[in-house]
Amino acid sequence: MLVFVPLSPPDLDAWASSGRRDVSGFAATPVFLETFGLPSHDIEDADLTLLEVAGVAGLLAHGVRLVAVCQTEASGSEPAEFGAVVAEGVRWGAVESLFADDADGAARAAAVAADLAGVGLEEAWEADAVSDLLRGTELLWHSSTEWERLSH
Repeated sequence: MLVFVPLSPPDLDAWASSGRRDVSGFAATPVFLETFGLPSHDIEDADLTLLEVAGVAGLLAHGVRLVAVCQTEASGSEPAEFGAVVAEGVRWGAVESLFADDADGAARAAAVAADLAGVGLEEAWEADAVSDLLRGTELLWHSSTEWERLSH
């Protein structure tokens, strides 16, 4: 299963350096697909939505949108409607890609994070500031080999 894992830069550094990590992330679970009205065959839309969800979760938890995408077995967690999953001992080699804001996006995201301090994922997802951020910025793709550049 493809899992979208929100990380802080130090978390990224620790995972890439150690080679293994227990992760909490988001995947296209049946509950997620039902909640977002996505058919199971529409992988592209599901992946884009999962990337956005993981980005918002990272913003709330770490103040940045930094997401690792990995292929691993995972089990359900909460909030289930957002496809939350957990997995133990995920190898760094399972990371297929990384996504992060450019400098302008990071500045916009930081401002939104400050406005959402103490808010949960469900409430943040509905916030106008988050909708504006998602419409106005795009997370940039990076190879997993570029982790050092993103971890500082």
